[in-house]
Amino acid sequence: MGVRVHAGSGHDSGWWGPVHLPSGEIGHWSIGPLDLWLQRRAGEWDLWLARERDPDDSGFRRVVPAQKPVPEKPAEQRRFAGTGDDVGASLGVALADRPVVSRPEAPFHVPPGGEVILYVSTPAWVQLRLGDARVHEFPAYPASDTWFGSDTVEGELCYASRTAARMALDEVPERVHRIVTPLIVRNGSADTLLLERIKLPVTRLPVYADPHGRLWTPGVRLEREPERDMAEVKLGEGPPAHVPRAERVAEPREAGGSRFSLRTFSALFQ
Repeated sequence: MGVRVHAGSGHDSGWWGPVHLPSGEIGHWSIGPLDLWLQRRAGEWDLWLARERDPDDSGFRRVVPAQKPVPEKPAEQRRFAGTGDDVGASLGVALADRPVVSRPEAPFHVPPGGEVILYVSTPAWVQLRLGDARVHEFPAYPASDTWFGSDTVEGELCYASRTAARMALDEVPERVHRIVTPLIVRNGSADTLLLERIKLPVTRLPVYADPHGRLWTPGVRLEREPERDMAEVKLGEGPPAHVPRAERVAEPREAGGSRFSLRTFSALFQ
């Protein structure tokens, strides 16, 4: 059997979807900084992970059978046995399983009544499914933990992520392992707002893939409420307006309404 190689970011060639492997064969996926190997054997699937490349690596490549060998000491190795020979595997896209607190590389101020649109990216997670069961999930690149709240009692555990927070769409880097959220921030208060940390409720968002293979969420609007330490959150419906042909590839982790308020606004923007 010849080597099958795919590289690029076309929508039909995204890194998610069914896994086609004959028994005994190993496939290799490069998803940004993540290397992933899968092997199908009689009654089981084997998984290996490695993250040895630059976190900003943006490429995607799938090679079957694998040409790059499985490392002797992978970052993670798992066996899933007892699946039956007729059970297939697939890779799925997901957002993080906690809110993500992003720090713009350069904080800035929003004057009273001002409004700004930012494009914020957060890490994609990979879900491994065997048949209809989700058996494992992991970030393409792990984010560190951070506490978000006014003190050590009031708040919640989140993930921390750096973002360029671009204001121009054409300046947003194309990276297969990150998911972009159009974020509108409006300062409805009489005080100037320092945009230093942005908490995104990613567990409430679905994921869309555009025809070029880029991953998006619906738009999110945060409005600082007058004379209150709160932010009103409005979640958009459907893909961003500039990607009308995008296909929904992941559902939200949590159900809920499209409008709600975030507490401890001073912890959100300090």
